[in-house]
Amino acid sequence: MKYVGRPIPRFEDDAILSGRAQYVDDIELPGMLYAGFVRSPYAHAKVLRVDLTDVARQRGVVAVFGPREMGFAPGGKVRYQGEAVAMVVASDRYLLYDTLEKAVVEYEPLPAVLDVFEALKPGAPLVDEGLGTNVAHETVYEGGDVEKAMKEAEVMLEGRFTIQRIIPAAMEPRGVVASYDGDVLTVWSSTQVPFDIRKEVAKALDLPLTKVRVIQPFVGSAFGSKLLVYPEEIWVSKAAYLLKRPVKWIATRSEDFKATTHGRALTLEYKVGATRDGRVLAIEGVVYADAGAYYWGEGLADTAARMLPGPYDIRHGRIKAVSVLTNKTPLSAYRGAGRPEATLFIERIMDRLADELGLDRVEVRRRNLIRQLPYTNVFGMTYDTGDYLETFERGLERLGYRQLRSWAEEEFKKGRLIGVGLSVYVEITTFGYETAILRAERDGTFTLYTALTPHGQGVATALAQVVADELEVSIESVKVVWGDTALVPDGIGTMGSRSITAGGSAAILAARRLKDELAKATEKLLGCKPEYSSGEFKCGGKSASVRDVVKAVYRREAEAQLTVEAIYHADATYPFGVHVAVVEVDPETGFVKPLLYKSYDDVGFVVNPLLAAGQAMGGALQGIGQALYEEAIYDEAGNLVTANLAFYYVPTAAESPKYEVYFAERPHPSRHLTGTKGIGEAATIASTPAVVSAVEDALRRIKPGVRIEKTPVTPEDVWHMLR
Repeated sequence: MKYVGRPIPRFEDDAILSGRAQYVDDIELPGMLYAGFVRSPYAHAKVLRVDLTDVARQRGVVAVFGPREMGFAPGGKVRYQGEAVAMVVASDRYLLYDTLEKAVVEYEPLPAVLDVFEALKPGAPLVDEGLGTNVAHETVYEGGDVEKAMKEAEVMLEGRFTIQRIIPAAMEPRGVVASYDGDVLTVWSSTQVPFDIRKEVAKALDLPLTKVRVIQPFVGSAFGSKLLVYPEEIWVSKAAYLLKRPVKWIATRSEDFKATTHGRALTLEYKVGATRDGRVLAIEGVVYADAGAYYWGEGLADTAARMLPGPYDIRHGRIKAVSVLTNKTPLSAYRGAGRPEATLFIERIMDRLADELGLDRVEVRRRNLIRQLPYTNVFGMTYDTGDYLETFERGLERLGYRQLRSWAEEEFKKGRLIGVGLSVYVEITTFGYETAILRAERDGTFTLYTALTPHGQGVATALAQVVADELEVSIESVKVVWGDTALVPDGIGTMGSRSITAGGSAAILAARRLKDELAKATEKLLGCKPEYSSGEFKCGGKSASVRDVVKAVYRREAEAQLTVEAIYHADATYPFGVHVAVVEVDPETGFVKPLLYKSYDDVGFVVNPLLAAGQAMGGALQGIGQALYEEAIYDEAGNLVTANLAFYYVPTAAESPKYEVYFAERPHPSRHLTGTKGIGEAATIASTPAVVSAVEDALRRIKPGVRIEKTPVTPEDVWHMLR
């Protein structure tokens, strides 16, 4: 039986589609209380007084927690609209919301700074006075000899590209339930990081880890927005611990939009030196991150800076990464976390270079692609395996790029404004360690406990595939359990396209250790060193199934560890691919309709093509949303104008194009046990530049010289560019 490589439907779907999947808000415990937060209406203000006296008298209110109880410093201040200043716990969910309005909070409004470049000016309002500046972090990355290369350059380009702030808008808002039974504090959270929550809750309440259990139930998507330990998770846990009753908090949509981290929000100012034949010699510039009110998105500007050269052989570079505080919701990881931004920046630069020189956009990329791997880019990132040029050429052929361009020309003659865009990417995935525990059951089946934290990817199915193959048993005999810190001692979780590469390799390592343990027991049973195949041990004409061996261990006829643990340490991997987008533009309204999205990726071995294709399609639609629709907009006072789904435009099925997803026929595997490189973020990384390029291509058919230098490209933008 060979399961890896087969498009097996997700095991998880039955519970979800039948309504049996339990999410945080489905958890109802006897005596449940409900928490709500008093949140600042101001983006920047001193908190002079918080009076919860009237709140505490209201019917159903069980407890109130002011700034002091929450660790909010007296005389402190709020830094963004929606920041919590108090918590109320009540016995009824709906009375709670009415009660929150009775809290008396006296604020002294302060000037808000909402633009990165305004925040950098002398005399700008300080978000964090303790820093004495609005620069939270800055680092310079450099390599080669930039000055010499720039002098040798025959062509110079300078410019700025701005990527908007994005709201992750997960289908399920954040939520947490906590319950203390006098011994163990159990926390259920819509999270990607239950092990981190466990550590932080234990630290906050001065409890040993053994007294805190965190359960991640089904999670209705996250996209990176649930990989932090948020204050609400600590505060609700504290309330349950102090009150000795279960407490639940579920964010409203607008509350989630304001109090859950945002993504993207990077700007690149660049200078590029190149030859007249289109070879990039050097790049320098600054990546600015609009970090928001707290520096929670550590490394986003840095990742974008270090990955800025993309898959191109650029030998000289200097990029400063600067994270700037503003009075907005904190910035943090959003699907791709720095790599989509880097790819959009470099792909826009490649398009512009081709246009300036009058060269074909494909040819400029071909001339700059890295020729030999492994390859260490100018900022120290070592790309592992692959053949970028071969994959590029095969991708262009498989995706029918030239044919699509010819078709677009023919359609233009018929009156349709069609654009075809191309993007090439390399991204970094996988890091850290991952844990797996595998147990042989008495009936010959197996239970895998993983520290991974799936939230829609189908990870349990893919894990069952790799374990079934390693053990040479039917996939039905492998059960995968996730999301409970009581079952696995530690782990990192699902993020950064690392699940199958790191977690799957840990599972394979555990399976190998279990086979070794069972082989030792079998050798004693059969009296000879056995060979293992298809769930059976054989030697000297005798055989024993896994079930036989396990039963023998329980009968003390042999000794073996029937439960094994594996910790796998994973180095970074670097997927590569070519993506093409086709759009149609209505010149009268400026509306852009995505028609077709095609992708060709070398992501190493593909464990499950069905799941991988789903990741590519969903990722592409998110990138389309960034390119055309989505933007977190604040007014001049720091109010979030796009505070719910009525004003924040998430693409739906109606905006979704037709997809064609392909994987490299000759993949270049990673050095990990699975041979995988990660697929979860690839299409999000590649899609936005492909779509922007396609829009620009369409507009240039009637307005040559149009250049797009920001996202999103709204209908208003298109309309104005055409006029």
